[in-house]
Amino acid sequence: MRELTFSKRSINEIREISEYIEAKFSQRIKMEFLEKLQLNLDYIASNPENFQKAEYEDLRKCVVTKQTTIFYKIASKNKIHIVSIFDTRQNPKKIKK
Repeated sequence: MRELTFSKRSINEIREISEYIEAKFSQRIKMEFLEKLQLNLDYIASNPENFQKAEYEDLRKCVVTKQTTIFYKIASKNKIHIVSIFDTRQNPKKIKK
């Protein structure tokens, strides 16, 4: 299993998405989302090459829900850098930033 590192952007996005889900739905739905996110992060750490390459630079993507996608890059043999936890309801051009 590889070590995961997170960009400041990805940490902020997790917080924002969690707050949005809790405000619009419930604490239970937020916890379900966070569990699903953690399962996908664990899978990325174990098998990062299993996910398709994204259209952006050297990134790969993992769809967590139809509204949320993880963008990451394989930094080295032992590290994976989580670049963004992207809310797909946003303008897709925002991911390029």
